[in-house]
Amino acid sequence: MEDRPPLTLRDALLHRWLLVLAIVGAFLLAAGILSLRKPVYAASAAIYLDVSRTAPGFDEGVAAGELLQHDFIVASQSRPVLESACASAGVACTPPELAAPESTLAKRISASSYRGTSTLLVTARAPTPDQAAALANAVAQAIIDQDKAEVVRLFTQPRDNLQKQLKDLQAAMAEEQQQLQHSLAGSPAAAGHQAQLTRLQGQYSVVFGRWQDLSEQQDRLTSVATVGQPALPPARPEGPSRLRYLAAGLLAGICLGVLAALLVERFNDRIFNVETLARATQSPVALLAPGAGRGRTADHGPYSLALASVLARSPETRMVLVTAASRRDQTDAVAAGLGAVAAEAGQRVVVVQRDGRSPERPALPTSAAGGLTTVTAPAENGASLAATVTEVRREVASPDTFVLVAVPSPDSSPSAFLLGRTAKRAVVVATAGVTRIQDARRSAELLRYSGIEVAAAILQTRRASKGSR
Repeated sequence: MEDRPPLTLRDALLHRWLLVLAIVGAFLLAAGILSLRKPVYAASAAIYLDVSRTAPGFDEGVAAGELLQHDFIVASQSRPVLESACASAGVACTPPELAAPESTLAKRISASSYRGTSTLLVTARAPTPDQAAALANAVAQAIIDQDKAEVVRLFTQPRDNLQKQLKDLQAAMAEEQQQLQHSLAGSPAAAGHQAQLTRLQGQYSVVFGRWQDLSEQQDRLTSVATVGQPALPPARPEGPSRLRYLAAGLLAGICLGVLAALLVERFNDRIFNVETLARATQSPVALLAPGAGRGRTADHGPYSLALASVLARSPETRMVLVTAASRRDQTDAVAAGLGAVAAEAGQRVVVVQRDGRSPERPALPTSAAGGLTTVTAPAENGASLAATVTEVRREVASPDTFVLVAVPSPDSSPSAFLLGRTAKRAVVVATAGVTRIQDARRSAELLRYSGIEVAAAILQTRRASKGSR
């Protein structure tokens, strides 16, 4: 793995099928989860808080409103409010919600201030639109009723005390009135009873005024909160959101697909680019040689550069082995391409192929093509191939003839070792997406152990490899 360059997103795109599979799988999983989840409807009831009559000034009113909103929000999660809501008509509560509403039913209730105003929104969620609206209205009314009950409770004792004082004063005034009637007019006793009666009447007026003020204050506090807008059954469910689920599934599929593709690429030791081939073979030059497409000839540029690299390192070279990097690689097309380039340059060239497979001859001028001779030899028998090359050099080739021999990989045939006595330069041929890094590395090392220098490496596409079979 150390011969591989850093992984990129482009490497992941080599495994498009894995990306598509992950995206489709995550998308279907999101759709399945979406189909299993029941729809949830949300309805909101608005409680209007009028604190203007209970606060002496604007700032005090704002502070009182915020405090009251906080109390109402806390009350929306309290057990008495939730139990009262469950007892309302149209509200369906499950047995667990009836047993512990503050830990179960409270999860379906939320209360919040509406955009910083004096309006409090009570939102309820339920499986059906009608149940959601009924629950929101029931909770809102229960909050108001509990607040009224709390106000009444707080005012009960002071009102009772004032009522008792009024009764006591009434009894005292009645007694003084009776004493005054039995006293002689103008007598000191009558004057005393009259003064006491006047004093009691004054006290009664004061206490009665306090009782009236307390009653008015209670009335104001119990009418602070009203349901300004009852909840209506929603037309569409709040969740689950189909678009959100499917978008999340698509995004998760893309992420998982890219990650899986990068992992596959990380542990895939096949060669896909010339950088990896150069590192594996430790070749000074690694080139990509695409095959000929429909209606066009192959590009000879890589062959020219490879041949130039060989001759630059050793100008006196007259024989080059075109060696397969593994058992799955074919070298006839590359040998033919190198031979065609050399013939085009004016050299006399002999290309020794394997197994009688005819390479795809490139289109060259007649004069150049005339300097290229093709000889076939069995590739499975290394001795036969070596004998064929020796015979070619003796009978066909002259001392200045350039010989290119297509040989199998060193780990599958001894041909390269037998020819290493006369050929000291080799061009290693690999196939993109087929040749493994360890095979290319082993073939290059075996060539060097045999005294053969790897002068260049060529990576051919699968189409070019199939064309030479």
